Amino acid sequence: MATESDQVKALQRAILERAQELSAEHVSQGELTRAKIIADAREKIKLMEQKELLAARVHADREYQRQVQASELRIQAELDRNRWGLVQAVMDRLLKQLIALRDDEAGYEKIFKNLLRQGVETIAGSSLVASISNDDRTRFQDNWEAIVKASCAKGVEVKLSPEACDCSGGVRLVSEQGDIMIDNTFEGIIERRQQVLQRLIFERLFSTLATQGTVFDG
Repeated sequence: MATESDQVKALQRAILERAQELSAEHVSQGELTRAKIIADAREKIKLMEQKELLAARVHADREYQRQVQASELRIQAELDRNRWGLVQAVMDRLLKQLIALRDDEAGYEKIFKNLLRQGVETIAGSSLVASISNDDRTRFQDNWEAIVKASCAKGVEVKLSPEACDCSGGVRLVSEQGDIMIDNTFEGIIERRQQVLQRLIFERLFSTLATQGTVFDG
């Protein structure tokens, strides 16, 4: 028959064994929990990295699109400047060609008479004052009355102003009262029809649109 001492020892061993079992279970459970925590943390880190990568890609795409749009705007602005420069260059050449017409005395005199006649008819006055360039004064003042007679209707008087007009060619007419003026100088014609001329030049340079019209067709 077991003594009381043996029973106590047996109980102690049973308690120790149970404690060891529980401890092993806790350790195992702890390892599982630790492994789960680590796995969850890694998954969260992976998701965060994916989100950051996606956000970075979105940001990069937006930045790329912004740079592309900015580049396109710069290119378009440069093209517009180049096109405008070409239009202005043609406008400058047009004025130079008009100035070169003065070298053809017969041809220029015909153009001058047409501009004089057109200006007189536009003002519809019988007494006018004409301003012309210094070069044209030298060329036309000696036979001014004959030019007026050949260009204008009977009874129209066009006096030659003693002051020269600051222009390349053509004529500037003012009514006797000074209340009506028509600028048929080369510069006046170009300025008056600037928008039309620029549109025509643009169409000729940058499209196949057929256009008609001349500077002196009325």
